[in-house]
Amino acid sequence: MEIKLPSIAQQQAFILQKANEEAIQQIQATVTAPLKSGVKITDTSHLLREQEGWQAPSADVVRLYFDNFKQQFPAYDSDQKMAYLLGIKSDRRVREWRSGEYKVPYGIWRRFLIMTGRAPQEIVPVLGVFKDE
Repeated sequence: MEIKLPSIAQQQAFILQKANEEAIQQIQATVTAPLKSGVKITDTSHLLREQEGWQAPSADVVRLYFDNFKQQFPAYDSDQKMAYLLGIKSDRRVREWRSGEYKVPYGIWRRFLIMTGRAPQEIVPVLGVFKDE
């Protein structure tokens, strides 16, 4: 019995095509995301990119944003569910951010800002498709 498999290059091309299709679908979904009521914050340094002078949000800002998000999306009404959404293992860390014991890392905060439409989706340009042979 002979099983014909696509070459590694063909498999890589297929995966890249599927990833691009998923990215396009996600961008289209972002364009039609519903408007939600937010909170008014005067200091906006937590909205900047790192190279623009980003400062970690204060505990007050974290609490306001997270509580507002939980009200708008009841499916994420606990710190445990917020931790899962943010891609971290423990809700203890979320509580530590809310209390001010620890500062929210840039990458996690940026992800939250993007999910809530407070920051634009960052698209990393593909400068070339390298075929490892």
